[in-house]
This record gives sequence, C-alpha cells and structure tokens, in this order.
Amino acid sequence: MDYKEYVDSIIKNIPLGIAITGVDGYVKNANNQLLDMFGYKAMEIVDKPISNLFQNPNKIENLLQKQKSIIEEEVYVNARTNKVRFNLSAYPIHGTDGDRLDIVYIFNDVKKERKLANKILENKAIYTFDKIISQDENFNRIVCFAKEVSDSKSTILITGESGTGKEIFAQSIHNHSDRRNKPFVAINCGAIPKNLIESELFGYVEGAFTGAKKEGQPGKFEIAHEGTIFLDEIGEMPYSMQTRLLRVIEEGIVSRVGAIDQRVVDVRIIAASNRNLKEEVKEGNFRKDLFYRLNVLPIRIPPLRERKGDIPLLIDYFMSKISKRLNKKKIPIPKDIMEELMNYEWPGNVRELENFIELSINLGYVPKESGDEGTIGLKEHIYNNLLLEYIERKHIMEVLEIFSCNITKSAEALGIGRNTLYRKMDKYGIDCSNLEQWSGLERE
Repeated sequence: MDYKEYVDSIIKNIPLGIAITGVDGYVKNANNQLLDMFGYKAMEIVDKPISNLFQNPNKIENLLQKQKSIIEEEVYVNARTNKVRFNLSAYPIHGTDGDRLDIVYIFNDVKKERKLANKILENKAIYTFDKIISQDENFNRIVCFAKEVSDSKSTILITGESGTGKEIFAQSIHNHSDRRNKPFVAINCGAIPKNLIESELFGYVEGAFTGAKKEGQPGKFEIAHEGTIFLDEIGEMPYSMQTRLLRVIEEGIVSRVGAIDQRVVDVRIIAASNRNLKEEVKEGNFRKDLFYRLNVLPIRIPPLRERKGDIPLLIDYFMSKISKRLNKKKIPIPKDIMEELMNYEWPGNVRELENFIELSINLGYVPKESGDEGTIGLKEHIYNNLLLEYIERKHIMEVLEIFSCNITKSAEALGIGRNTLYRKMDKYGIDCSNLEQWSGLERE
C-alpha cells in the first residue's frame, strides 16, 4: 500500500463526514461516513462541486479566502437522508510556498443545545410574545391586553382549555414586565400530593416533619421573591390550602411549615385553570373570596376551533421549528389534508396540532387516516396503526430501491397490484425521484 492509499484508508474510516476539494471547489475524495450522512454514492459526489452538498457555500469560501479555518459552523444541507443541517468545519491546506492546495471539509451532527433546559432549572421564563402566533383579530386583542397588564402588580387569572398555551402566556407576561430579570417559578397545583403542597409553596424548617432536610428548605414563594409565581391548575388546589394562599395575596407574607417567624415576599401571582372556577365556587370546591382575588385581570385564551384561520399559520410555524429541532426535513401538506386539518375540532388545541406536526415529521409523511367524523386527529385508531404504517412504508421504499423504482417488479415482489402500489406510494408520500437518481433505468 502506497502513502496515498494509506491516507485514503484512514480518511474513509474516520467516524466524521469528510470531503477533500481542490482550490476549484471540486471534490477529490469523500469518506464512507459522509456518503452515509448525505445518502449519496461516491460517483455522485467525487468530481462534483462541494457546493452541491450545502447551502450558502459562498459564506464559507469568503472566510477561507481570508486564510481562516471554519469551526463548527451550522449549515443547511442538500441531503437525501432525512437531515436538514450539520455542523461544518473547513481547513485550508497550504503548500510550502503558502499557496492553498486543498480544503478539508468535516461534517458532523449538530450538537444538542441545553440552554432551554438550563433556563427552566434556573427558574427563568423562556417564552416571549413573539412566540405566540396568530392573525386572528380577537386573539391578538387578548395578546395586546396581556402586554398592557404585564407590569401591573395585580393578580392575573388565565383560563382556557388544555393545550391552549396558558403557561406560554404566563411566561410571556413575565418576560414583558419589569420583573423579567427576576425568577419565574412555575408550580402545577394538580401534580403535587396534597400532603406536600404546603411545604412546596411555603417551605419548611428543620424537624417540621419526618424526612425534612436538616437545614430546612425555602418554598416556591420565597424563591420567586421579586419575580413571578405561576400557579398552574389552581382549581386543583386543596380547599384547606386556599385559605393560606389568600393570606399571602392579601398580606404578602409567608411562614414556613413548622416556623414561628414570617417572611415578607414581593411576588406577582399568575394563576391558570382549565376548569370553570365560577362553577367550582358554586359547587363549594373553590373559595369565592380567593376566586375574586385571583380574577382581578382575567385572560381567557380561546380554543383553536375558535380561530381556525390560524391553523395554516401554526402548521407552517411548527413545521419549521420542529424540523430544525429534530434535524429532519419538512413534510408537505397536500391540499385535501389541509382542508381536513382546518375542519377538525382539535380538542387538544394547539398542543395537539403541534404533536400532530411532530408525528408527521418523524414518520416522514402526513397520516391520512380519518376519524369517525371524517377528520384527522391523534385518535386511538391512528396510534394503533402508526407502527404498522411505519414498517409498511419502510418496506415499500426498500423494495422500490432494490428494483430501481420499477413499479411492475416492485409490486410483484410485494405481492400487490400496480395500482395498489401507486395508492400506497401516494398515501405515504413516496417519490421515486427522492429515493435515488434513476436516470437511464427503466420505469414502468
């Protein structure tokens, strides 16, 4: 093995996507990992412009012209695989006379960000009003009202069905207020056992109960001092605790469990509920005086079925956002499917729509199964068929690739008719032109 073969052998087995070009930008060599990452064959990359692999190559070239290396630059790629971006590093190789000889391009998966998770752990709000998408006139009036009251010290009660975005509104209000640099502490009143909610909200001192930490622990109200506390599902709060919460709102003081002393807290309270609290008051499940203390600035978020004109806008937003997060390609929405999405009632609201788009991106196509009312939704019968559909789609694609997209041979191998295969290809959004370059091969 000569030196060149030795170097080629090393490059081809490095677990990073590597391509080497000359000064003309044409690929001289590419390793196996790069071929796998992009879904190409060697003949489709070697002796072709490197610019075929990723978008906006001029930006990279301009930096290289300045004798600089590129380190972990995120680029959007033209891949056959279900990838939309990679991290790219590029290094110019110079000869003894200083002239640039070759360029080494190294592609790697985008590193996962932990910023949002860290913000949540640090009691910080991550959402802002620009993340609330709507062109509905009534909905935008609600957003304007929320912005106007964001600096108020008065309590806010956000009501709406599950999945309408109550916490997104709460975080946006906090980030629009003069408390934006202070803590945002969220607590789900329905997710904490009744015997623990008091110590969670107000903290405890040493020896307050069996298992208490020796040094005690501050409660959520103390942690949220000078900031905002978000009490989600406030309708789930035990009746006995509602009296203590009312006192905090009226007096601005808290007392840890087992303590004698009291602590002053400056906290802006935002509560939320998917229940009808007026009805809960009538039925004796919620204190009337607490309801009026919370309902000073009421915000009702309408369900998605009341602003159906926003559905295409939200689909486009989630398609872009989720495809980037998952590093997968966007899925086209056929006109007939969009009509079904517009007609569907969306009982899970915006959250259900977001989950549906994420499901479609992961599957690589939009599920077309209809519900009992002729609508698309994340219903039980869809979930039951998802795994089967995924396997069937994958199998059909593999058979089509084996037979170079020859429909007759593929249908025969699958044991189905040509028309049935065409219907399934349409159902699963399978396009032969995206499987391989079939030029010169017979298609029937």
